[in-house]
Amino acid sequence: MSLIAAIDDVKSLLGPRGWLAGEDMAPHLTDFFRRTDGTAMLVARPDGVEEISELLRLCARLGLKIVPQGGNTGLCGGAIPRAEEPSIVLSMKRMNRLLSIDPVCYAVTAEAGCIMQTIHEAAAGVNRLFAPDWGARGTATVGGAISTNAGGINVLRYGNTREQVLGLEVVLPDGRVWDGLRSLRKDSSGYDLKHLFIGGEGTLGIITKAVMRLHPRPSHVQTLFGAVPDLDRLMELFVEARNILAESLSAFELIPGSTFEMALAQNATLRRPIETKQDWYVLIRASGNADITARLEELFATAFDQGLLSDAALAQSAAQEDNLWTIRDEIPAGMVLQGKMLKWDASVPIDRIIPFLRDVEATADSIQSGTATYAFGHIGDGNLHLSIFPRPGTDAAGFAAMESAIDRVIWSYRGSICAEHGVGQLNYTRILGQKPAIELEMMAKIRKLFDPQGILNPGKLVDPAPKQD
Repeated sequence: MSLIAAIDDVKSLLGPRGWLAGEDMAPHLTDFFRRTDGTAMLVARPDGVEEISELLRLCARLGLKIVPQGGNTGLCGGAIPRAEEPSIVLSMKRMNRLLSIDPVCYAVTAEAGCIMQTIHEAAAGVNRLFAPDWGARGTATVGGAISTNAGGINVLRYGNTREQVLGLEVVLPDGRVWDGLRSLRKDSSGYDLKHLFIGGEGTLGIITKAVMRLHPRPSHVQTLFGAVPDLDRLMELFVEARNILAESLSAFELIPGSTFEMALAQNATLRRPIETKQDWYVLIRASGNADITARLEELFATAFDQGLLSDAALAQSAAQEDNLWTIRDEIPAGMVLQGKMLKWDASVPIDRIIPFLRDVEATADSIQSGTATYAFGHIGDGNLHLSIFPRPGTDAAGFAAMESAIDRVIWSYRGSICAEHGVGQLNYTRILGQKPAIELEMMAKIRKLFDPQGILNPGKLVDPAPKQD
């Protein structure tokens, strides 16, 4: 069968509303930072698991490649087809229904294309909390979050997306459907197969539905924005926050002063929470069913007396709360406007964060003096979003040397270059330096077992046939 005939079969299967072609595909062929571009034969837009099952059966028979895509908010090119491997993009945007919400069982069931914010709002409507949360909440989808094991600002208290998944429905590469939509909290009946698909980036199967965990909704939520006079004592502040706020500590975020000013300058609706200017600030959020204002005030008083904070503001209204977290959300967008950069989604042990940052700055400066280095993110779980801006005019070899050097610094701390954004295609070869050969071999064998034809998301996550030593 010719390729044209094969694509015609796919169009016939999906119906006139079930596919895009030509210029209509453009939004599906580049990532958020526009660092990764691809080409596709077609964008499939199925409206149910049965259509996906039939689509994968057809593609398996014809040898067509499939690249699953949710909200396309990823930063590693994991949902973008590679130009060298003509593929069909499988968009989940029409499978966006919230199927059920059960406040008694603390569970919500949704299709993979359901927007995260939709679940946030539905959970709030029944006095429950859906924990996964990040800046792209209004665009990111359940399936994308699960496929990359996304993190966000609530990991410190609730854990990654992996900890929120109770059950999955998955279409396998041969078109068979695995119904694992169980909401059990306890099941010791063998391998917990859902964990293979969580963080699998669509290389083992297409997640079509998920049962997700809900949590009690705290009646009190409040954030402290503080100025840090001495970064070397940041972890002392974190320890005090954990001691004083205990289980109510929900988030502990680091913000560089330069990016804070950048966010304010680029968004006129934002308000400066304090006048004190420092090189570093923190956002500390507490939540619970009792008023937590007194404990946040105690934290500030203790931290101020010990020289851990020089100034702080405590949100006193929902508007002030929103203002603080919008500042945090604006940082990634602000970074995009600062020119060509290298980015890392790094994680290191939390007790090594400060020496790690110092080593990154020293390493970057040793390669090219005057390099600008920025880091912000989730101190509570050791995840830092690191950006380095080499001097204008730096060539490709200079960027590659910087990237390789910083990767090695991260690994020297037994850290990861893929903390919460996934591997995708941008980190496809870089990850080889992070994992031992036996680990890569096990991953490759699992991928080969599920998808022997290699039709699902080729060139992503792990090579199904690694070179032997």
